[in-house]
Amino acid sequence: MLNKFWKTISLFGILTLITTGCQETKEEEARNKMDDDTLNGNAMDGYNEKPKDGQVGYVRFNKNQLDQESEEHREIKVNREEMADMISRMVLRYDQFDDVATVVTDNEVLVAYQKANDFDRNKAADMVRKTAYSLVPSFYHVYVSDNPASFGDVQSLSNSTVYDQGYNDQINSIIKKMKESPQGNVKETDHERTNSGGNEETPMEN
Repeated sequence: MLNKFWKTISLFGILTLITTGCQETKEEEARNKMDDDTLNGNAMDGYNEKPKDGQVGYVRFNKNQLDQESEEHREIKVNREEMADMISRMVLRYDQFDDVATVVTDNEVLVAYQKANDFDRNKAADMVRKTAYSLVPSFYHVYVSDNPASFGDVQSLSNSTVYDQGYNDQINSIIKKMKESPQGNVKETDHERTNSGGNEETPMEN
C-alpha cells in the first residue's frame, strides 16, 4: 500500500516536471524569436519578464529584417484604455479642472470636462485639446466639451467596440453635440486632422 502511494507521488512529480519543461521551452522559443527580430534590445518593453522601474523602451531594426509589403499593412496597435487614462490624468493636473472623462476610439478622442467657474471656456478647451493631442498619434481627431451632458454621452461609449452596429452613427452624433462647445484655438496642420468630424475606419486594436 505504501509502495503504491510513493509510486503515485513520483508519477505526479514527473508529470509536473514535464509540464514545466514544456512551458519553459515555449517561453524560450518566444524569446529567441524576438531576439532574432531585433538587432539589439527588445521589440517592446512589455516583453521583459521583470522590467526595471522607469525602464525605457528601445527597438532597433535593420530594414532587411522586415518584410516591406507586410509592414505597409501592419496595424498600429494602441492600448485605448491606457491612452484614455493618461489623458484624463494629465488634464486633471491643471488646477482649472475638477472632473474629466475621456473615451478613445479608433481615431478619435472625446473628452468631457468640468472646469472652474471663473476660467475662460475657450482657454479651457484649448488646454484640454492640446493635452490630448500631445499624447495620441497624429492621425487622431480630438473633440472636447464642457457641457455637463457630455459626460453621459462619453460614458455611453465606455463599453462599445468599433464593430458594434450603429457605432459610427453614435460617434458622429456625439461629436456633433460636442462641437457645439468651444474647441479652443488648436491649429490642426496635419493633413489627416483637417478631416474634422465623422468616424474613419482606421485599424487600431488594444
